[in-house]
Amino acid sequence: MTRENMEQLRGAYEDGGQLAAAYQAWEAKGPETKSALLELLPDDWSFDGKLVLDFGCGTGRTLRHFLAEADAAEFWGVDVGAEYIKALQDALCPPMHAMRCEVEPPLGLEYGSFDLAWAISVFTHLTDNSIPWLVELHRLLKPGGLLIATYIGRWNSEYAAGEPWNEDLVGMNVLQHTNGWDRGGPIALMSDWWVRAHWGRAFEILEVTPRVHNMRWALLRKRDVEVTPEDLARPEDDPREYLSVRHNLEQVRRELEFTQAVCEKLIVDVRRDVRREYEGSLSWRVTRPLRTAARIARSLRSRSPA
Repeated sequence: MTRENMEQLRGAYEDGGQLAAAYQAWEAKGPETKSALLELLPDDWSFDGKLVLDFGCGTGRTLRHFLAEADAAEFWGVDVGAEYIKALQDALCPPMHAMRCEVEPPLGLEYGSFDLAWAISVFTHLTDNSIPWLVELHRLLKPGGLLIATYIGRWNSEYAAGEPWNEDLVGMNVLQHTNGWDRGGPIALMSDWWVRAHWGRAFEILEVTPRVHNMRWALLRKRDVEVTPEDLARPEDDPREYLSVRHNLEQVRRELEFTQAVCEKLIVDVRRDVRREYEGSLSWRVTRPLRTAARIARSLRSRSPA
């Protein structure tokens, strides 16, 4: 959300109305996210002297609730949106640190330096670069460092895929490929078994929450292994790997057919509107006698013997 969007929502909140509720809900996610993060951290966790990364920080909706902890720890926020980072820098830096990242890794920060990283509603939208970014976060963490990452599936299938949830037919299934980021971007559904199989090669999965904000929240500890994107992407010897890929192809086919139908209807509607506008114009009405005469002449020529 850009600063302009935030100001619009804030103004609506002051005036009342539907946008007020939207802004209030957006605001509430900040402290709710902080609470969910703290609940997942080990009981003996302390921020003292720690280096913490908010990957996909946006405008700092979550980070700004860690200002008290920033007295004891160093917090970094990174995001691909330049306008988000500018808003964060204007509002919270210092004590926070913020930088823009590229769409693809690397991030450009020191490997093996972070004690904790989180990625909230990030892997829910990443596609081909999802696993490379997971590997990058693994490299950025210290030995035994913690990552909290969210993923979606069970409570999102009806909305995203238009079908009931079936764990056996979903691995990492990417949908809505053509969605622009102004509409939320693509959607990546993940099943628990796929996350444990693939993410589990790089991280020990300590805990997975039942449901927070309609997402799973996974607490992961860095394994002492060197991993590559190819290592994490390699299919398991599990029939669901094949079934999920085949089902994702079917999902994409349905999306393409729907998109094609929408485009065809749009073309028909545009042509109809253009024709109505043209036929209602002054020039069309003035030249009507000429067109009528031309049709009569063509008809007479067609009836004349050769």
